Amino acid sequence: MMEERLLILISLKTGDLLLVKKAQNKLSEMIIRGTKQTFLDRPLAYYHIGIVEKEGTDFFVLHATKDHGCIRQPLDQFISEEGLIDVYRKSSPLINSLKILKRAKSMLEAPYNPSFRLDQPGYYCSDYVVNAFKDENIFHLSPMVFGPNGSVLPEWQQYYENLDLPVPNGQLGSSPNSLISQGHLKFIGAINS
Repeated sequence: MMEERLLILISLKTGDLLLVKKAQNKLSEMIIRGTKQTFLDRPLAYYHIGIVEKEGTDFFVLHATKDHGCIRQPLDQFISEEGLIDVYRKSSPLINSLKILKRAKSMLEAPYNPSFRLDQPGYYCSDYVVNAFKDENIFHLSPMVFGPNGSVLPEWQQYYENLDLPVPNGQLGSSPNSLISQGHLKFIGAINS
């Protein structure tokens, strides 16, 4: 198990995506409950996503976080904070990983968008990834879901009441699970703290 983890870590490339599957708080639980789905007979229950940057022998994760906005974080710190992480990579070679990185870095220090609405300032995690990968043409926005079969879970109703905004159910957006289900990424392996 440790040897497999080491091989995955060594093989990481700039542009790989890290998807987190263990809920850390109420919001992450809500994201998993509201957006989980099955793709190619594999259950998708992720709540967070970040982009790998390899700089020499060091690794970083660029991502949008609720507490700190858009940040660049050392990989080892990300792993220790997040726990259960799956690594995905674009199925075909990236067109330009440096352009992805440049675009991701241009969004650093932007605020977090807690509404998940595209008409609000800042970025949420999958929105950050969609924007960074814009020129790769692999991700498209899809109708957002906040519960099974078009329903809205009660906790999402309360969440949006607290934001004084309507639930954007069915509006275009993204989630970590919707990005995987678009079929342009392959599973590389798991990294667990």
